[in-house]
Amino acid sequence: MIAPVRLRRLSPRTNRASNQLDFRSEKNLAVAILRQAWHEAVLDLYSVKETSREDYRLLKRKAIEWISSDDDGFPYWCRLADVDSNAIRKRLQFNLQEQ
Repeated sequence: MIAPVRLRRLSPRTNRASNQLDFRSEKNLAVAILRQAWHEAVLDLYSVKETSREDYRLLKRKAIEWISSDDDGFPYWCRLADVDSNAIRKRLQFNLQEQ
């Protein structure tokens, strides 16, 4: 026989420390998403195995498109991470020109 499981009820009260923790968690998630997109966008394709380059080329193109677009959430994640989306775009353009 399976023992019944008791679920804790969620308290409707908000805890200030909990809200601060949630905000930090959301900000950390946003920073991680932006870092991953940046890494994919500036990836040097010659640093990966030749057999994987086509996959990475597609990943790079999609990351650049996502960062360059005002759709698909890029500005939202930047606001959540408290960074300037236009500054990231300008830096990306500069880095891509240097490659």
